[in-house]
Amino acid sequence: MIRLALLAVVLLYAGCKKDRGYYDYQNQLKKYDGNTYDFLKTQQQYDSFLLAIDRVQLTDSIRSGAYTVFAPSDASFKQAIDNMNTLRTIQGRALMNIGTVPYEQLDSLVCRYIVRGKVLSDSMQLQDGINLPAIRYGYTMHGKLNRTDAEGNVKGGPGVITYSDTKEVIYTNRWSNASTVAIDISTNNGLVNILEKDHMFGFDEFIPRMNPTTSSPWNADAFFIPGSIGLEQYNRGGNRVAYLDFSGGNYGGQYRPAEEVDVTTADEGGFKVGWTETGEWMLYTVNVTETGNYGMMLRYGSGGDNGRLHIELDNNVVIGSMLILPATGGYATYKDVTATVQLTAGKHLLKVYYDFANFDLRFLKFVPVNRPMPIPGVITLEDYDTGGEGVGYHDNDANNAGGRWRPSEGVDIDYSRNEGGGYQVGWTNDGEWMNYTVDVKETGFYTAATLMGSPNNDRKFHIEFDGQNVSGIVNVPNTSDYHRRQYVTATVYLTKGIHVMRFFEDTGGYDVKSVTFKPLN
Repeated sequence: MIRLALLAVVLLYAGCKKDRGYYDYQNQLKKYDGNTYDFLKTQQQYDSFLLAIDRVQLTDSIRSGAYTVFAPSDASFKQAIDNMNTLRTIQGRALMNIGTVPYEQLDSLVCRYIVRGKVLSDSMQLQDGINLPAIRYGYTMHGKLNRTDAEGNVKGGPGVITYSDTKEVIYTNRWSNASTVAIDISTNNGLVNILEKDHMFGFDEFIPRMNPTTSSPWNADAFFIPGSIGLEQYNRGGNRVAYLDFSGGNYGGQYRPAEEVDVTTADEGGFKVGWTETGEWMLYTVNVTETGNYGMMLRYGSGGDNGRLHIELDNNVVIGSMLILPATGGYATYKDVTATVQLTAGKHLLKVYYDFANFDLRFLKFVPVNRPMPIPGVITLEDYDTGGEGVGYHDNDANNAGGRWRPSEGVDIDYSRNEGGGYQVGWTNDGEWMNYTVDVKETGFYTAATLMGSPNNDRKFHIEFDGQNVSGIVNVPNTSDYHRRQYVTATVYLTKGIHVMRFFEDTGGYDVKSVTFKPLN
């Protein structure tokens, strides 16, 4: 009888125990009566994150905008800074902190922890999770909610978000991940999710971005050749890695102010590299689309004669690239100097080296010599076919309103008046067009990304190949200004061989710079 009684007690205890723990767990939404910035401040463990937010000028956004924040703790920042400074000590380089790391790099990383809109964790329960657009630059992060197991109930416990830096690729094995320890904290203007303390700020990019030993392209991709290179867009990596500058500060301060290359605005629009010194250099990652001869043009201004520079590919001097730069009448007066160079197909590091510096530099431009523009690659739209009105182009009047390139012809061309250098076609009108002889290297689908700007609504264009509309009608976004540009993308199917491409302006009212073709794969 005693044994039976004891057995009954054990069974009763086991049955009761099954219903304990988080069996009936409900993920409760926590509420803070205040804005997101103030919530983080009251917690006293996100001071480093707030300092970074202040430095990249997102304070007002976090106080008043509708955003979801994935908050890294002070411990996350400490781990990142300590690891970086350990390496810098070994390298004999000065220590850095959140207030002194490169601004542009800090800006990129901070933005990845703040996504647009109030995104509740329940919306991330889809099998593949959801993409989350970062607050700036259209960068894509990813969130996936999983439920932990609770005693007596599989996936009945608290929710944990796996928050991922996608690297903007579709392959999940290349993503960098972090997990949350608290989710769906509601403030008066947004939501906060708290990341685990062993997450290192910047995911896996903090040290290579802040303390690089190799340079990387300023933009997402290498510069195509043929094409234009705005010389203010030198590689990332810092002094003695992506460039060599002796001045110890950005004297111009108008572009990339935390770097030491001296950049200011050019009088004709856009930017220029100034205060140059003999022996300095800058690196650019380039993609030469085919081996052959190229016409190389440099736009510059100089107050003195006998300026000299040359270019190198992968530390090898490019034959014929030595340019002598005569006086132009002053640093604010610009001229072009040209040479013919032979370049080898592939990705390279292009170095612009100052042999004798007494000049300001605007941009480089490369065009194929006596052969079509290659695809994949970039089609600079000012380089339409020869032949004149009705052959190389059609324009509604004979006057080149911009007059900055091919001034005797009717297509209206101006300097690009923002970063990137080069030219752009403007004063566009309904029914105008330009032709380009192109060489498609492989049959297949391509993305055609057109770089353009407009302050107008309901504007359109399309792209033809040999008289066939391959892009469909493409709508031009209102970017608020002709010189505030963005890419507009269409998917096209192209066949291998020589073709005539036509850029057709169904309506006018925009400026357009280039079309970049990349294989869709």
